[in-house]
Amino acid sequence: MLVALHAVLVTVSFWAAFAIRLDFDIDQIPTDLFWESLPVLLAIRLASLAGFRLFRGMWRYVAIPDLVQIFKATLISSIAFLVLQWWLFGFVGFPRSVILIDFAGNLFLLSGVRLLVRIGRERYIGGLTGGIPGGRLLIIGAGDAGAALCSQAFSTNAFQYLPVAFADDDRNKVGQTIIGVPVAGQITDIPDIVRSYGVDIAVIAIPSASSTRKRAIVEMCREAGVECKILPATADLVDGTVSISEIREVDIIDLLGRPQAELDVNLIRSSIEGKKVMVTGAAGSVGSELARQIAALEPGLLVLVDRAENPLVFLESELESSLTPKTDLLVRIVDVNDEPALLRFMKECRPETVFHAAAHKHVNLMEDAPSQAIANNIGGTLAAARSAAEVGADNFLLISTDKAVNPTSVMGATKRVAELVIRELNRTSSTRFIAVRFGNVLGSNASVVPIFKRQIERGGPVTVTDPDVERYFMSGTEAVGLILQAAAVGKGGEVFILEMGEPVKIVTLAETLITLSGLTPGEDIEIVYTGLKPGEKMTEVLSFSGEDVTDTGLEKLWVLNDSTNESGVIETVERLLGDLPEIGEPTARNRISELLPEYVPASVETPGSSDVAEQPDGRVQAYGAVDS
Repeated sequence: MLVALHAVLVTVSFWAAFAIRLDFDIDQIPTDLFWESLPVLLAIRLASLAGFRLFRGMWRYVAIPDLVQIFKATLISSIAFLVLQWWLFGFVGFPRSVILIDFAGNLFLLSGVRLLVRIGRERYIGGLTGGIPGGRLLIIGAGDAGAALCSQAFSTNAFQYLPVAFADDDRNKVGQTIIGVPVAGQITDIPDIVRSYGVDIAVIAIPSASSTRKRAIVEMCREAGVECKILPATADLVDGTVSISEIREVDIIDLLGRPQAELDVNLIRSSIEGKKVMVTGAAGSVGSELARQIAALEPGLLVLVDRAENPLVFLESELESSLTPKTDLLVRIVDVNDEPALLRFMKECRPETVFHAAAHKHVNLMEDAPSQAIANNIGGTLAAARSAAEVGADNFLLISTDKAVNPTSVMGATKRVAELVIRELNRTSSTRFIAVRFGNVLGSNASVVPIFKRQIERGGPVTVTDPDVERYFMSGTEAVGLILQAAAVGKGGEVFILEMGEPVKIVTLAETLITLSGLTPGEDIEIVYTGLKPGEKMTEVLSFSGEDVTDTGLEKLWVLNDSTNESGVIETVERLLGDLPEIGEPTARNRISELLPEYVPASVETPGSSDVAEQPDGRVQAYGAVDS
């Protein structure tokens, strides 16, 4: 049917070319020349169209690339017809301009019929097949992403919103139209646009917008009483297209994150592809994201280890559906504190690279149970690191924390000791041991975000320790990407730090979450200040004063060059781990101080002592490091 239709269109175009050339004096058309040349033209034209696969395209989705293919096929076939016509019949009595007019006519007819099908489907047939818009859509951003989103909204019946207006900061675009939809005003005009056009929902389609800009847009939409969603930066898309399936709720990472680092994907892939890779603590927030990103790089074997049964089962199920045939998946319940069991398992799978993410991370809980922090954060790291060295692993990477710097919490102190442990092992082993130190991951299980969300769901109040407390935040996706990059370039013995951007006040985080819930901070949800807890700091830093920070040449990845060569750390750790079952929590806390003289416990167990001290300005200051 398609071939027949194209044959009719080619015939009509050829006849019309003669008619136009002869001023529509039909009696003057040389019918003998027309019928003599038509079979040659049809054969060439249809063969060219078939060669460019124009009988296989779906006309309902016709776009610029399809029209380019029509142009190429028509141009080549017209040139071929010109040559064959001259060779077979000559040009005696044949108007040469007919070939040029026919070329233009073919472009018009072959492109036009396709466009008519698409227009009919988008504007008319959609309403008959259930694609009736369920609301009126405002697209914020009249750039490429916004225009592509608008186009898909018209052409996808399942999308239940009708684009009615754009808003954009570019004044030159205001008053123009995109696919028939007006750019009704600037972004600051959102409240007026919502009222004038009866908007039901808004979508932010500005992939390059900063977090500050997104927060302002969300606040304007909230004040205008309209739901706001977002087309994330990942949808601005490698292939230049946008999918309406990418539209999602605005989350905290959109509003408090920062531009993602540009990663050297080829470098990372070369260090993972085809290799045997193990992740400990794989069921946690960072561990599970590591597993997802490593799986996408097609290792030969991906080994996931954790002692949390249910989350590990869910992660296994998630990954099994996305792994390629090049990757085998091995999941095992193993406690990293059980060194003999861990070593036996590593001898089975022989990992080449180990990412050690297993750790206790909640600051407040570890203040009450220092023996558990020592056993897991220090003992687990030593067990995993020694086992990796014994089976001949090439790389071992420790996930550390900014709380290891000038530690005042048990959690931070134990992570600092873990750094010293792997540094000592690096000097005596062929395995390359490195650590990566970074701040808080937005939305992780150890962060305050889940706590704040639950408090908001209950109607408040949201509890914040201090109005001036600041933390570094980054998304788990970006953090893990940089961790993988550090693993690819590490030579052994380094501590890498991730550039965390500007610190964010915890109260700003709380206010943003309240706003995202469609509520007003201080009115609908109260914020209450509780004072810092033992182990928490007002601010965090990523390096000690004596550490030399060097640029790696890779975006947002730095390396610390520490010339100190501590020795005997492992021997002292082993004695502490041996004594741990017999000592109480206060003694365990004090033994950390013996290992790490710079650590000052957050609370001192003496009569009448207090965990907090009042400052000259009247604020309460803790002796400790931060809640994640």
